[in-house]
Amino acid sequence: MSTSPTERPVVYVDESANSGQNLLDPHQPVFTVAGVHLPDDLSASIVDEVREQLPRNLREPKYTSLAGSSGGRRALMSAFARLPVGSVRTYLVDKRFMVMTKMVDVIVEPMAHRDGYNLYEGQGALALANMLHMAGPVMGDADAYDRMLQAFVNWVRQKATTDELYAAIAALKASVHDRQFAEWVEILEHCRPVADATAAKIASQDHRDELDPAIPSLYCLATTFGQTLGKFRLVHDASKVVDRNTTRLHTVHVLPDPARPGEFMSPFMGAIEFADSKDHPQLQVADWAAGATRQWAQWMAGGSGDQFSRDLELVVRPWLIDLIWPAPVEGPES
Repeated sequence: MSTSPTERPVVYVDESANSGQNLLDPHQPVFTVAGVHLPDDLSASIVDEVREQLPRNLREPKYTSLAGSSGGRRALMSAFARLPVGSVRTYLVDKRFMVMTKMVDVIVEPMAHRDGYNLYEGQGALALANMLHMAGPVMGDADAYDRMLQAFVNWVRQKATTDELYAAIAALKASVHDRQFAEWVEILEHCRPVADATAAKIASQDHRDELDPAIPSLYCLATTFGQTLGKFRLVHDASKVVDRNTTRLHTVHVLPDPARPGEFMSPFMGAIEFADSKDHPQLQVADWAAGATRQWAQWMAGGSGDQFSRDLELVVRPWLIDLIWPAPVEGPES
């Protein structure tokens, strides 16, 4: 017998460092989304304990303000220590790498599909994106590689023409001295017909969030929670992009799964609602988890940061369910 929506488990979700489709914002290099499944009384107790350690004039204990002081950091680590195993799950995105994965998705994969090759099966698309991302700035001119990424972002956002995108691709290829790698860059050039045909689709409202990491990250997060909770209610902090895409998320199960020929995508198990973190302590905990994951990831990506950023690794690693990240960086622990 199925439970009514009001009786279902609840997962509370918040994001950190979402710059929308501006994936190359230098001030926000990573994106994280965190989901929290906690009883009301425990989450309220954790938040109250944090509040007791802070100045009384602090309105809401957001992660950014807490992480900025030694007292706030101690309060955060104490709160994290009280979270039951499995109650928090996070998804992490390296935005710069995501640009290349989207180039492969949008330009290369359709051409491969037309030629009868499933680029997603066996993670071929991910392998190609990794190779181009890691070797592009080394085998070719780093500035030319950056300009190509920016041209693609601008193209998707309708701020650059297809000619401008392919001029940037040609400039990167011209800077490459290794013939074998130049042939890999030529794959992007060979896919020009796909880009020409796709430009009109990109301009439609259906693709207005093409580069936003929030939707794929939320789908993966919800799918993981659904595997253990079954159907649940998903309470998300205010998000325009999630609100715009609720129908798409709830109908994803009717689409074929390209990575599993003959099968469909997993259903999105959560009925989405929106709420204010002031009304739900779980959303405050989700804000802390997303912020901590983001801070640790920025240290991991940039190699700079203080001891607190490093200390967060032991906290964050068990939360990670998956990530969009270049290959040399280790993924979630099994």
